[in-house]
Amino acid sequence: MNRQGYSILEAMVAMTIFAVGALALSQSYFGVMRAEVGARNQELATQCARDRMEEIVNSLSYAAITEANFPDEDYGEVADADPKFEQFARNVAIVDSLNAINQSVLKEVTVRVTWQTAAGTRDVTLNTAVARYRDIQL
Repeated sequence: MNRQGYSILEAMVAMTIFAVGALALSQSYFGVMRAEVGARNQELATQCARDRMEEIVNSLSYAAITEANFPDEDYGEVADADPKFEQFARNVAIVDSLNAINQSVLKEVTVRVTWQTAAGTRDVTLNTAVARYRDIQL
């Protein structure tokens, strides 16, 4: 037994404990970084969907709210509106709700934004309804 310092075995055990702690700390750091990237993509996708939804809701007329006027955009095409959206695809679905005499009185609008991650495809979906009240003459 060495009473004046540490033995080589004690030093190796201490270094092993330190290495395990440092490894656990670095793993948590990289986990936080992945979560931050995921949260950023979720935020951008939500903004991308909200931008399209505002375009649709603020259309000049009820009749202009059709899928033909708001075509689907594939990956890279959304970047024409804003370069930060280049990794997203955006799809719009518009469904007419008819009243008893087959008049369109409400349009159900769904905007879905998708993007690719290492774990697969992720998406954000926004839904709203647009009433025909703007075109009704009183």
